[in-house]
Amino acid sequence: MSSSDTSAKTAPLPTPLADNYCFVCGKDNPQGLKIQVRYLDSELAAETELSLPREYQGWAEVIHGGILATLLDEMMAHAVWHFAGPGLTLSMEVRFHAPLQPGEQIKVRGVLHTKDGSRRLAEAEIIRVADGRRIASGKSRFLLLEKKEG
Repeated sequence: MSSSDTSAKTAPLPTPLADNYCFVCGKDNPQGLKIQVRYLDSELAAETELSLPREYQGWAEVIHGGILATLLDEMMAHAVWHFAGPGLTLSMEVRFHAPLQPGEQIKVRGVLHTKDGSRRLAEAEIIRVADGRRIASGKSRFLLLEKKEG
């Protein structure tokens, strides 16, 4: 292994640049979901509400699981970035509990669970607003790139 290979493994990761083109929350992405996130400081939580159109279905009249997983990851990442600082998803586990039909209103909530260290744990869930049924849930580990100031 050359010295350049070794330095590549030990060099710190740069903090990703947010350019408002994120598929989920970016306001400039014409194909994006453009969600609006609210933060609950006392709960270390990030939340949004939305409905997904038929364009995001997998099977007939069922929203694709990959889109649901993306929403879970996004809300966990928002909780981590807002309350702890910039971080990257290291791993994610997703469980699907019930199907979601296009047009149904959902609440997506991510919560930061660990307050210290460079690795943080977060959880998220998607709840159907009409009946309170859990649609999907997830757990993730994040690597902080830098600690939040203040």
